[in-house]
Amino acid sequence: MTKIDADTACLTWIRTGDLDQVVRVFGGHPLVAEPETLDGLFSIAPEDLPDDATGVALVARHGDWAVLIEPFAFRGLSQTLLCEAAAKGEAYRVAWTVNRSTFVSYVRDGEIVASFDALDLEGARGRDWIDALPVSAADWDADWMAAAFAVAGHLSGIVIDDDWLADSHSLHWLRPMTVRRAPALRIDARMRSIAETDPRIARIIAEPTPSRLPEIILIAATMAVVTAGIEGPAVEEALALIANRGHSAEVATRLRALQDDCTARMWEAYESWPEETREDSPYPGHDTTYGRWRIKATAAEILILALTPGDNLADQALEIANRTGGTYLSEENGDIARHHALGSVAYFLATGENA
Repeated sequence: MTKIDADTACLTWIRTGDLDQVVRVFGGHPLVAEPETLDGLFSIAPEDLPDDATGVALVARHGDWAVLIEPFAFRGLSQTLLCEAAAKGEAYRVAWTVNRSTFVSYVRDGEIVASFDALDLEGARGRDWIDALPVSAADWDADWMAAAFAVAGHLSGIVIDDDWLADSHSLHWLRPMTVRRAPALRIDARMRSIAETDPRIARIIAEPTPSRLPEIILIAATMAVVTAGIEGPAVEEALALIANRGHSAEVATRLRALQDDCTARMWEAYESWPEETREDSPYPGHDTTYGRWRIKATAAEILILALTPGDNLADQALEIANRTGGTYLSEENGDIARHHALGSVAYFLATGENA
């Protein structure tokens, strides 16, 4: 396989019915271009850019597909941009840096299907999609670039060979996006599914505005309390205060005592567990006594956080949503899907981007 011998590069394959719009999304003008080869592209240095340009891309069109290659200042690294460019199509991006950090993503119909490090598939997002590809984990380990380009050819039918590399394509100078539409919340299949059965989630994803943050906090905190099984007057008072957007240092103090008690019981249960069968440390989970006590301590901590006034409600909601995931929610009652939806909206409101 022909390879691109460059220290840094970002290649993006995009299928869409409007390739001119793809160029615009990247910051170029579809009618303002000049012929150039790949060697010519990689001979351009940042100081060679026109005064009003911040990037450059070589664009090759192949029917409904286009390949965009950026030698530096990668705009294709933005997953928000990829989702916008492939709102009604597909996008596959492969990028690497001089220290061989690699970034691979696949987007379909505006949603991220997979995102991973080509040199380390552990923890990859979209592992089912990766496993269905015509390349194996061993192929990625043996030659990640060959595997990545093979996937590109499988998706697009475009073969990057010696002739392709020698051909002239369209060089576009990329200007700053002076007016850029703010991204919309990306709603995936899991979010749609839980919204069909939970009107609260449906309202939140239909109107993902800051006014929804208190509701996100309340639902997340309630899920944590239920899955952990903590109860008592302090817990009830805390949930009532959260529902009414109230705060109470006194209730938080009582909850901290509950958290400390649960933590002490966790260690007591851990120390009494047979050493040969217990974990290296008391990890949370519903399968061990010490794991369940740790979840209870986490739930109490979430209530304390929700009762503590903060400067940034969006950051607070995101933190609470993230910690709620540590209570090992149930898939059977839909809480895992609820948590995914709440976390997605909280991240969107905290960062202005999609997770």
